Amino acid sequence: MTDVQERNREVLGAVRVRRDALYDAVLELEQALAAPTRGRTGDWCALLHDRAEDVRRVLEVHVHEIEADGGFFDDVRDQAPQVMPAIERLQAEHGPLLAATDDLGRAIDAAGEGGDVESVRAAGLDLIHRILEHRHRGAELVYAAYSVDISAVD
Repeated sequence: MTDVQERNREVLGAVRVRRDALYDAVLELEQALAAPTRGRTGDWCALLHDRAEDVRRVLEVHVHEIEADGGFFDDVRDQAPQVMPAIERLQAEHGPLLAATDDLGRAIDAAGEGGDVESVRAAGLDLIHRILEHRHRGAELVYAAYSVDISAVD
């Protein structure tokens, strides 16, 4: 195996770890959103708040690691400069995704104080949808840059 192949293997391995962590956090958020609330809104909100915070933490790590100097986006720019528009789009989504997790946290807090549970579910599902779309665009970027299907199961 050449040095370039080994480097690519390491880079893509790190990408897979981040993708899996994000997916796991999203699944746990979805499970919490789906839990019944009748007579237990406070417990539901507490669980949901924890899951939303988990998603935020994973997103923060994701953003930090791929946008850092020498991170994934720098590697892709070096490997495949033709995908710069895709990098820019993904990068532009990071701030709004983080803001949406903060918005969800505030909605959860309001629901715990007698607010609307269904609006929290809608906001949570919207966040999940946006994150999954982001993940899919990331997989397309990896394929365009490395000709590797990062979403394929080993």
